Amino acid sequence: MRSQKLLSVLLAAGAALSVAPVLSGCTGRASYVVETETEPPPPLYERVSYRPGFIWVQGHWARSGSHWSWRDGHYERERVGYIYEHGRWDHRGRSRVWVEGQWRPRASVTIQGRI
Repeated sequence: MRSQKLLSVLLAAGAALSVAPVLSGCTGRASYVVETETEPPPPLYERVSYRPGFIWVQGHWARSGSHWSWRDGHYERERVGYIYEHGRWDHRGRSRVWVEGQWRPRASVTIQGRI
């Protein structure tokens, strides 16, 4: 009985890991491996209006089964001291990898010396 419980826990953990996002490099950006030799279609046009205090996160194509489906863009509240880096499709050999957009600290420059 105990070994069956352990086996079911291990199988569940393995299944969870098999569908978990793959981390790309040391940046901590989530990306999803898509095994396909076809490029995603060109991005769809999305009408965006300016909303103070918000940024627009662009829509993108996602692979579902053997078809591409469009994920609509959306607004996110701005974060003080951060800029948003939009998601993108990267090439990794024959695979296409979706790298999720992320917030990153705004670069600051300090100039020292005499004027």
